[in-house]
Amino acid sequence: MGFLVLIIVALITLQIVFSESIYKTLTDLDKYGSCPQINNAQMVSDLHSMPTIVSASGSSLVVVTLEKKLPGILPRPKCQIIGKSDDQIIAIIASGLSGDASFLTKIIRKDVMNVWERYDSIPNCMRVAHTAGRIMLTFMKYDDDLSDGVRDVMLDDSGERLSIGRPLGAKLLVASINASGHVNMRLVEPSGVVSNEIVGRVLGRGFKKGNQLLRTKWRQDIDTVELIRACTDIVREIAASEYIIGDNKGSDYCIAIEVLDCQNGMIVQRIPFSQEVGEPNQE
Repeated sequence: MGFLVLIIVALITLQIVFSESIYKTLTDLDKYGSCPQINNAQMVSDLHSMPTIVSASGSSLVVVTLEKKLPGILPRPKCQIIGKSDDQIIAIIASGLSGDASFLTKIIRKDVMNVWERYDSIPNCMRVAHTAGRIMLTFMKYDDDLSDGVRDVMLDDSGERLSIGRPLGAKLLVASINASGHVNMRLVEPSGVVSNEIVGRVLGRGFKKGNQLLRTKWRQDIDTVELIRACTDIVREIAASEYIIGDNKGSDYCIAIEVLDCQNGMIVQRIPFSQEVGEPNQE
C-alpha cells in the first residue's frame, strides 16, 4: 500500500514539473492572455532595424532611413513598390528581421499579382494590410484560408499549403497613393493587428522617441522639402540618443531619402549623416 502511494506521489510530482516546463508551444498564452512569442517578435521588429521615418506630404510619400555605409554595396530602397496601375501605387516599408520582411514582401507581392489576374486591378491599402495581418497569424492557426476570391497566396505551385512555424519578427507599413494624390497608410504589427489610417510612423530603433518628435513636427500643410528636413533631424536625434553612431560623428553612416508619388515614381538620394538636406536628386 505504501509503495502504491509513493508511485502516485511521484506521478503527481512529474506532472507538476512538466506543466511548469520552460518549453512552451508557440500558441501558449500567459496568465494575462498574451502570447510571449508574439511579444518577442514585436520586440525584434523594433530593435533589429535602423531608424526609419515614414510620412506624407500632399501627394508624396517620404521615407527617411539611417544607413550604415558598406563599401561596394548599394542597399535596396527601404520603400518597396509591390503594385502599380494607372490609378494607384502600393508600397510597403518593413522593419525587423530582413529575412522575415523579405518573406512577407514576396507573399504579399504574389497576392497583389493574383488580385490583378482575377480583377484586372491591384488591391487597395486596406486589403493589402489585412492580407499581411492574416499571414502574420498563420502560425497561430487562426486563419487557414487567406483567399477572398483569388488564388490562396499560402499555396505553393504544387498546391501544398506553406507553413509558418513561428511569429514573424517584422513590422510592415503599407502605403498607397492614388491618382488624385491621396496617401493612405496602415501599420501591421507582428500580432496581425492592423492600424487605422495614419499620417506617419517611425519604425526601428528609437521608435518611441521618434514618434513623439514626428507628432510635434508634422502638420497638415507641411511641404515635401520641409518634411524631409524634419525627418532627417529626427533620424539624427534618434541616432544620438540610441548611441548608434558612436564617436566617429556619423562618418560611417548616411541618410537615405526616398520620395514616392504617382507623377515622378521613386526618387532616391543619399546624403552624409551630417549634411544638410536639399532637394533630392534621382539616382
